[in-house]
Amino acid sequence: MVIRKAAMEDVDRLVEVRQDFQQMMKGTRGGPEFARAVRNYLKAGMADGSVVVWLAQEEGRIVSCAMLCCVEEMPVLANLSGRIGYIHNVFTLPEYRRQGLAEQLVRNCLQSAKEWGAGRVRLGATEQGRRLYEKLGFWQMQDEMQINTGAIF
Repeated sequence: MVIRKAAMEDVDRLVEVRQDFQQMMKGTRGGPEFARAVRNYLKAGMADGSVVVWLAQEEGRIVSCAMLCCVEEMPVLANLSGRIGYIHNVFTLPEYRRQGLAEQLVRNCLQSAKEWGAGRVRLGATEQGRRLYEKLGFWQMQDEMQINTGAIF
């Protein structure tokens, strides 16, 4: 098993993983316009550093991934940098679950967010993922979970 940051060569496969995730969560993969929008977003974000994708790969196949999107908002007292990371698409193929892959990838995303200067990281949690995120220090907000990067590691 190899855990690494995604590269541009991975984008087409990451689009497929995103579509798989959408199918699982929303019941639809989306059409070609969705795939094109995701591809363009990943390429642009990976090029400028605002998107970091961590993946676990076995025999050339992506078996788990987590996507970090970095944005800047108005600074607040609790986050003077105004930088916030959003983790999306934490996904592990069913036959690779319960092996700690998602935890490692989310930890890597948190470290990447901290290195980028994010004061906070947020995510939307499914019922299956909530326990993992709480274990890592996230807390429930109204529609999302959040962690302050000062609390990481």
